[in-house]
Amino acid sequence: MSETWHRVAAAADIAEGRMHACEIEGRDVVVCHSREGWFALDNVCSHAYARMHEGRLRGCRLICPLHGASFDVRDGSVLGAPATAPLATHRLRIVDGQVEVALGG
Repeated sequence: MSETWHRVAAAADIAEGRMHACEIEGRDVVVCHSREGWFALDNVCSHAYARMHEGRLRGCRLICPLHGASFDVRDGSVLGAPATAPLATHRLRIVDGQVEVALGG
């Protein structure tokens, strides 16, 4: 089965240290451009269902705007309470200056 890639934004429109929210096939996704690269994760906090793009991106740490739970954008792992479950991650690539995301599991 081949992956379906979805064009979500122009790479030039998402500066380093910034995020971009989008919906792909009904799934809320946040694209993060950190100093270590580009990453895509679910945009809903696993703790209290807040939208992650409304929080802060500090390096590779994505911080929830509601209760301050934090996640590693590289693999979705929890870096700080109160969250205990990781965020799902998605494949991302840059093609011809466009950010494309393929949904993960």
